[in-house]
Amino acid sequence: MGIFLVYMVVPVLCVITWPLNTPQNMKKILFALSMVVSVVGYAQEFGQRTGFRGIVAMKDKPIELNEVPVSASLGKDTYASATKQITILTAKEIQELPVVNINELLEYVAGVDMRQRGPLDVQGDLGVRGGTFDQTLVLVNGVRMNNPQTGHHNMNLPVPLAMIERIEVVHGGATSAQGIGAMTGVVNIILKSAPKKLNAGYALSTGEHDLVNSSFYIGKKLGKWGVQFGQQSQQTSGYIPNTDFQSQKFIVNLARDYTLGKEEGTVSIFYAENQKAFGAQNYYTSAFPDQFEATSTRVFAFGLDETIGQKTDFTFDMNVVTGTDRFELYRETAGLGGFGASEVAYDKLASGRYYRAADGDTAASWYSGPNFHRTLVFNLNTRLSHRWNVENETSFGYNQRYDEIHSNVLGGDFGDINLVPGWEGYTMDKGASTIDFSWFAEHKFTRGRYQIRAGGMLNYHDSPSGDSSFFFAPSADLLYRLTKTSSLYATMNRSMRYPTYTDLYYNRGGAQGSIDLKPETAWNYEAGYKAKWGDLYVNGALFHRRSKDLIDWVMYPGNPTAYASNFTALALTGVEGGITYTAQKRKEMLRRASVQAAFMKGTSPEVDYASLYALDYLQAKITARATQKLGLGFFANYALTLQDRVGTYYSGGSEVAYAPFALLDLKVYYAPAAGLFKRQFPFQAFININNAFDTQYYDRGNVIQPGRWVSMGFEFRFR
Repeated sequence: MGIFLVYMVVPVLCVITWPLNTPQNMKKILFALSMVVSVVGYAQEFGQRTGFRGIVAMKDKPIELNEVPVSASLGKDTYASATKQITILTAKEIQELPVVNINELLEYVAGVDMRQRGPLDVQGDLGVRGGTFDQTLVLVNGVRMNNPQTGHHNMNLPVPLAMIERIEVVHGGATSAQGIGAMTGVVNIILKSAPKKLNAGYALSTGEHDLVNSSFYIGKKLGKWGVQFGQQSQQTSGYIPNTDFQSQKFIVNLARDYTLGKEEGTVSIFYAENQKAFGAQNYYTSAFPDQFEATSTRVFAFGLDETIGQKTDFTFDMNVVTGTDRFELYRETAGLGGFGASEVAYDKLASGRYYRAADGDTAASWYSGPNFHRTLVFNLNTRLSHRWNVENETSFGYNQRYDEIHSNVLGGDFGDINLVPGWEGYTMDKGASTIDFSWFAEHKFTRGRYQIRAGGMLNYHDSPSGDSSFFFAPSADLLYRLTKTSSLYATMNRSMRYPTYTDLYYNRGGAQGSIDLKPETAWNYEAGYKAKWGDLYVNGALFHRRSKDLIDWVMYPGNPTAYASNFTALALTGVEGGITYTAQKRKEMLRRASVQAAFMKGTSPEVDYASLYALDYLQAKITARATQKLGLGFFANYALTLQDRVGTYYSGGSEVAYAPFALLDLKVYYAPAAGLFKRQFPFQAFININNAFDTQYYDRGNVIQPGRWVSMGFEFRFR
C-alpha cells in the first residue's frame, strides 16, 4: 500500500510544482497524469477495501439521472424526457469536489462561463452558452434571484453549500417556460428536504491568505413539519492588496405535507439572507482600481405544490427578494479578514474631498461619495398541468413581477427621499420601477416513440420610462426515443431579457447608460442526443442562436468611457456534449468520472469598438473530473478545466487578447467507512489545492485571478 501511495503522490506533486508555460513542462504534466491513470488501472485490477461511506450514508444509492425532475418545460419533466441539454450536479458530487461555494462548483460545467472577479463567491458573472451575465436566469427552489439593478449581483445567493440537494443547468433559451431573463440558460438550485431523523453537520477549513470557511446545518421532521437551518461564513485577507473578503449566509427552510381528501400537497416557507463585503481591485474599471463593495440579499418565499386527484398538478409560489449595494469607487472602508487597508483606503475630508495619506493621492473632484442602491422584487407564480390521458398533457402558467430601485445614482425622481442607514448625510433621492405580467401555455403529445410539445409565453412590460409593450416567445420541440434509454430531440424557441437599471441609468466613473435601450431577443435552435449505456451517460448537441439588439457595454478607440448600447446582432453556433461514469458498486476503484466540452463560434457585423461582455464569450471549454478510491479510507478528486476566450480588453492603453489557460484543482480526503468512534458519524478530512498549476490568468480584463491556493479542513455529520 505504501508503494501505491508513493506512485500516486509523486505525480501529483510534480503537476502542482511545474508551471504551465513551456512545451517541455506540458509534456512532463501529461506524463505525470498518465502515471496516475496507469496506477488507477493497476489498483483497480487488484481490488480495494469494500464498503464506502464518506459523508453520504452507505445505504444511499447512486441517483438514476434519467428519473431526476428538471425545469426545462412548463409541465413536469425528467432528464430523459427533456428536449434540451441539461447538466445535473448532485449533493454527492458537491461533497467530492474541491469547492466551498456555488460559483466554484459551476466552473466545472463546460457550457457555463463563470467569469469570477474574485475567488470563493466574492463576485461572479454567470453566463450559459456564450451569453452574458444578464442573460441567464438563476432560481433557488424556483424563486427568481436575478437582480434588477445589475446581473453582477445575480450570484449573491444566500444558500450554504451543505443545504443543496442538486443543481440543474438548462443549456439554451427557456423564456417560454421560465419567463423573461431566461435568454441563454437557467440555473436552478434545489434545496434538500428535511429527513425524518435528525441530520446535522459542521465543516471548517482554513488555508493560505488567512482563509477561513465554516458551515453548519441541522434538519429534522418535527411532527408534520420538516425544519432545516443552514449557515456558512467565509473570509480572507486577499491574494493581492484590496481583494479581502467577508461573507455570511444563512437559511431557514420549513415544509409540511398534507392530505385533503384526494388532494395531496406540500406547503413550504423559507427565509434566507446573504451579506458580504469585499475589496474590488479593478473590478469595474482599471481607471479607478481601488474600489470596494458591500452587498446584501434577503429572500422570503412561500410555496404550495399540490396534486389534485391523479391527473392534475398545481403549484403556487409568492416571494419577495430585497437587496442592498454600497459601491465605493474610492475605497474608504477598513480592511477585512486581516487585511490592512491603509495603503489603499481614502479618508473623507471636511471639505468633502477624498484623500489617501499613504501616497497623497486625492479623488477626482466630481466624486462625492459611495453609490447606494436598494432593490425590491415581488414575484407571484402559478402553474397548472392536467393529464387528459396517457398521450396528452396541457399546462398553463402565470407570472406577475414587480421590481423597484431606490438609489442616489440610478433612476429619476421617485417620490420620497430615503435616508441611508448608518451613513449620515447620504440620501437615496432617485428611483424607478418596472412591472411585468406573463402568461404561459404548453401542450405535450406522446405516442409510441414520439413526444411533441408546443407552447409559448406572452409578456406585458411596463418600463421605467412609462412605455409599455408586449412580447411573444413561442417554442416547439420533438423527441424520438431510439430505445428505452436513448433518444434524439430537436427544439426551437424565442427568448429575451429587458435592460437592468444600471444599463438604463448609470452615469459615473467612466460609464454611461442609456434610457433608450431596447430589450434584447434571440431565436434558439438545437438538435441533440442523449443515452444511457450501462454505467455511462452520454449526451451531445448542436445549437445555433441568432441574437438581435444585444445589450452591451462598449468602448471606442481613444475614448475611456464605456457606453451601454444595443448593437445589431450576433449569430452563435456551437456543439457541446459529454460522457459521465458513475460506479454502481462501492468496491469499484473509480467512483465517478466525467468529461464535458463546449465549442462555439460567433459572427457579427464588423465594428469599431471593443465589447466588454457580449463578444467576450468562451469559444472553447473542456472539463474533466474524476473521483478515485485510494484505499484505507482515502479518496482523491481531480478536476481539470481548459478554456479559450475570444475578445480583448484594454490594459495600459493597449488592446490585449484573452489568453487560453488550463486549471487543475485537486482534493484528497479521508472518509472512513465506519465514520468516527464506530458510531456512524460520517466524517471527512480533506486538503484542497486550487489552481495547482499556479496559472496566471484573467477571466475579466485587468482582474488577475489567484495563483495556487492550498486549504485544508474537515466535515462531520450526525445522523
